[in-house]
Amino acid sequence: MGTAQETVVSRTRRGFSSRVSTGHVVMVLAGALGVLLTLSVLRSADSTQPVLVAAHDLAPGTVISDRTVNVSRVHVEASVLATLFGADQVSALSDLIVTTTVHQGELIARGVVSAVDARTSTRVMSFSIARARAVGGKLSIGDRVDVLAVDHDSGTARYVLTNTQIVAIEGRSGGALSGASDDVTITLVVDRTTAPKLAAAIDSGTVTLVRSTGAPPTDHGLDSSPGSP
Repeated sequence: MGTAQETVVSRTRRGFSSRVSTGHVVMVLAGALGVLLTLSVLRSADSTQPVLVAAHDLAPGTVISDRTVNVSRVHVEASVLATLFGADQVSALSDLIVTTTVHQGELIARGVVSAVDARTSTRVMSFSIARARAVGGKLSIGDRVDVLAVDHDSGTARYVLTNTQIVAIEGRSGGALSGASDDVTITLVVDRTTAPKLAAAIDSGTVTLVRSTGAPPTDHGLDSSPGSP
């Protein structure tokens, strides 16, 4: 009788032990699978790439160096990534300049850089102008304007620059264009051809800034002075 009871108890213990062990194994496997799935999701979510961004506002003509760019991670499609510069390409940009204003934190795209060329490289030029002749003080950095000049002697008006970009604006007190000063200093993008034309127009007449629409001026409004294109 005792032997029979011991056999039953022994079988019961083995059955319970087997069930417990199987349950533990299933739980462990489920936990491990959950961890693997979580890691997989995290890895796919962190598929960002290090690219170059402007460390501060870059005016046209600024030479790119490790002091003008920072590294930021972005998540973009391969086609978009191909238009940007990777973090390991700073040295390859050492002889390039930006051709348009790039604001702090903006991506450095391949389309806004160019090799330095003495014949075609951009320059910047500053001059003082009355606020009333600068679209009433409603301009901002990055806006594009046409420059209209009126000659003091002949009274004729002409465009000396069209669709050029504003890269800096300062008032007498160093404030923005929206400040209280009557005169402001505007810095525009020029090149080796338009810079002397603008200088001559400022010296011999009165210039006015017109917000550019991108449309070319009429023929009679174009600069017809010697050396004009």
